[in-house]
Amino acid sequence: MSALVLTSISLAISQPKFNLYPDSIRIEMTDIQALVVVEMREYRKDSLLLRNFPTHLGQLLEHIKVGYSPEVFGKGPMRIEVDETPEGVKEVKLKQVPFGQKQVLSLSAQQNAITQMTITAEKGIIELLPPGWEMYVITPRYKAKIYAADLAGLENIAKQDFSAIVSSLGSEKRVKELGRSSIESVYVLRNSEISERTINYTFPGDQISLTAQAGVGLFRDKFFPELSVRLGTQFRDRFRRENFRASLTYNFMFFAERAPEGGFTTNVNSFLSGTYEINFNRGNGAARWSGLGAGVLLRRSGDYFTGNTAKFFVTHHVAGNRVQLVPEFYLTNDFKSFAFGMTLRYQF
Repeated sequence: MSALVLTSISLAISQPKFNLYPDSIRIEMTDIQALVVVEMREYRKDSLLLRNFPTHLGQLLEHIKVGYSPEVFGKGPMRIEVDETPEGVKEVKLKQVPFGQKQVLSLSAQQNAITQMTITAEKGIIELLPPGWEMYVITPRYKAKIYAADLAGLENIAKQDFSAIVSSLGSEKRVKELGRSSIESVYVLRNSEISERTINYTFPGDQISLTAQAGVGLFRDKFFPELSVRLGTQFRDRFRRENFRASLTYNFMFFAERAPEGGFTTNVNSFLSGTYEINFNRGNGAARWSGLGAGVLLRRSGDYFTGNTAKFFVTHHVAGNRVQLVPEFYLTNDFKSFAFGMTLRYQF
């Protein structure tokens, strides 16, 4: 009896924070019992890649048949991996920097071949694939998973025509105006003709947040504790990567002074500030936020600020984005006097 493996859960349950290939075209070929899933960085710019995909697959299969002896293909279900590395990109598998376009092909027998089942929370079992030949292709512009019962099935995929799918997507108004949205489509083909199709569009999840901050600051020669309340909006790009964010912050600066009669008095000064920040990490790691902001004094106590007062500042997040270092430049006395400050904040 085949082993049973649950291989995926619906995106409705858990969406990845970062997806380098957001546009997905799933192609089920019922007449030849085969499946192709192509995920692309930007389908709108690279639709020709999908049209030419069967031809490219055929070329890869020719390379494989030349590079491996015929006995290999009789050993049962196989897994094929293809890495297409552009010039100047380090290929980790080979531990070298290749010159020019390079294809790295590997073929291995599947140990303990299993039946793969895909389940979603909404629809239950949506895919059941018995042991067969699997091929995985990854390039800088797309990645693909190809499934067929045997090598002949993969060769049949290479004879298919995906032009009808390209024409179908090209007729969609939303595809021409995707913006930050991505494509999630499923096509069922019979004899290279579309018998069923489903096209959905996914918008990246922007966020609204309300957070509290606490820290310590320096204004001129005075140290002070600070508390802040921050209301922010955060926007993602089509790769679901945190892109930029804007926020309003109301902060309280607590200045303690020794009273003439003994003890201490506390002077509370408050600023309302706006901040715009950009994530300078364009990869898939933790966000690295830096930005600019400006604020105005709304509450004055003591003689630290006089007249109309504004401040301008630079933000930089460190230590996993919980800690924020903020150099601040104050214009007080009706914007005639300059003072420098610095604040170190922790965000809860």
